[in-house]
Amino acid sequence: MNAVPGSAGPAQRSDSDQDPREALRHAGLDVRPIPRAAEHTPAGLQQAVKQRAVPMIFNGLTDEWPARKSWEPEHLRRTRGQREVTALMGLPTDGVLYPQDQQSYERTLLLAEFIDVMMDETAVAPSYLAYQRAADLLDLSDCDLAALLGPADGPGSDTRVWIGSAGTRSMLHADLKDNLFCQIWGRKTVTLLSWEDSRSAYPFPDNLVNSQIDVAHPDLARFPRLRDATFYSTTVNPGDVVFIPRGCWHDIRSHTPSVSVNHWFGPAQSFTEYLALLARLGPEYWRRTASDFIGHGLFGRREETRFFFSPPSTGKRLYHALRTGNFNHDNDPSA
Repeated sequence: MNAVPGSAGPAQRSDSDQDPREALRHAGLDVRPIPRAAEHTPAGLQQAVKQRAVPMIFNGLTDEWPARKSWEPEHLRRTRGQREVTALMGLPTDGVLYPQDQQSYERTLLLAEFIDVMMDETAVAPSYLAYQRAADLLDLSDCDLAALLGPADGPGSDTRVWIGSAGTRSMLHADLKDNLFCQIWGRKTVTLLSWEDSRSAYPFPDNLVNSQIDVAHPDLARFPRLRDATFYSTTVNPGDVVFIPRGCWHDIRSHTPSVSVNHWFGPAQSFTEYLALLARLGPEYWRRTASDFIGHGLFGRREETRFFFSPPSTGKRLYHALRTGNFNHDNDPSA
């Protein structure tokens, strides 16, 4: 294996990829399995999307997809290994924020080299080819999302692929559109919290859709409203699909090297829903929103990227809403 910038030598397995259910239950919090569909079929999924009442897991729904074989890491190495990719290397194994701007972790390398690193069981830090537009790297005909969603899959959808080592973490956050999360290869745990429990998610003061909570290390002294929340958490295996309604907070972390695909679709969450949450969160959030409205909106100062796809600050989004009428101006991945 060639040496790759950002790769690392032997180390102990980090507890950052532990099953968060154990930590949440140990803290005395309410943790339940993600509801399982009564009918594990496209029709059952489409009904769940239509109702948009609760998240739901569908077992084996993608078992017949060609992607289950063609997107395996060894197959990708053989067929697409000479493609250049930009991946996140040497990622932190704890904490919610990156210690540095996301660009500090980015390395350009061959896909084959990246796969060597992600499959290395002795690697000290996670590596992630994350938030990659699937059509730019893979054959989307290998995953028939349109057949799963039927009429629900209208314009404005977007499909992303996530390929990474054990220990990768997409920390607790909320998306503005409905989301299908499909596990292709490997094993991950998906942990959810409803939009109605958003105050218990303790969003960052400058960012209404990223949480300060690490579900694998819940701190009830710092975040006491966690006691009032209900979490849903399940380990997903190859072939499983999780429907995550828009606004539902989700934390996704890998227990093994993994290949996943997600698909955002449907209408975006409304400006009024975000404003209602902002009003409930209180003065600290109002002050920060006003500051960012001026600094990052009016004066256009650069914002750091400290998460996967960090959205603009709430203040900057409010600035765009007043100028363009679109609160999600810079926060829609399909744009």
